[in-house]
Amino acid sequence: MHNIKIVTDSAAHLSPNDINHYHITVMNSPILINGKVFGYVNKISSEKFMQMFDDDGRAPIIGEISVEALTHTYDELGADGSQILSIHLSDTLSNTYKNAKSAAAKSTSQVTVINSRVTAAGLAYQVMTAAEAIVKGQRMIDVLASMEQVRDKTKIFFSAPNNSQLVNRRVIGKIRGTIEKRLNVSYVIEFKNNDFSFVTRSRQNELVNQFWHDQLTIMHHEPIVQLSILHSGNPDRANFLYQMLSKEFPFVPISKIPTNPEMACFIGNEATGVTYLLG
Repeated sequence: MHNIKIVTDSAAHLSPNDINHYHITVMNSPILINGKVFGYVNKISSEKFMQMFDDDGRAPIIGEISVEALTHTYDELGADGSQILSIHLSDTLSNTYKNAKSAAAKSTSQVTVINSRVTAAGLAYQVMTAAEAIVKGQRMIDVLASMEQVRDKTKIFFSAPNNSQLVNRRVIGKIRGTIEKRLNVSYVIEFKNNDFSFVTRSRQNELVNQFWHDQLTIMHHEPIVQLSILHSGNPDRANFLYQMLSKEFPFVPISKIPTNPEMACFIGNEATGVTYLLG
């Protein structure tokens, strides 16, 4: 049975230890400003990236990982006869999955490309599920089945106090976005079925806090096995949620980390997200 090697993109919230231990190849996306490459995601901290949003006329975006780079990586990794499992951020958020499909068709290696259909933390859940299954010697068909189960049991919510990036990335229409920006509207959004779904919009920040309280009540009755709290900019709400969730789920692993540039480009500054996995 051939070995299976994992490729993913820099959107995945993976620890350096996991990347090294499971020999995961991470493709790093370029950061573009005014259409030119400024740098790469792996060369800048999340905090530094968020500072770039404050510079007039220099709103950064995350570029695509090229077909050429992916093809070269697949060819190299598969040169020893290994199969390649390439797992990528939702195609609603990035074109890397599309490029990976094109690269797989060109590669001399046997490549299986997966659209995770989730955001950053959810992508990490699928990658780690695949990595652990491969270590156990599972076949590709079984690895894919395990990943699909994890995808279906992943829940994703985030709150955003401003809509600049939501408008820039066309999650919110320009006209509506202009009106709601003047009204200081905040948002709670769920990412499900591979798309954004607005849970609530409100001018009152208390209603956003109320959402998290209500969501905690729902989560109390769910079989949660893993939790991730992500934030861009000010971590106050993330700290608040971490305290709440730690008390409610004392035996569940909970991570609290700055979100990566890929997601920051959609949710903007001062946003907070919660991703969790059901058992």
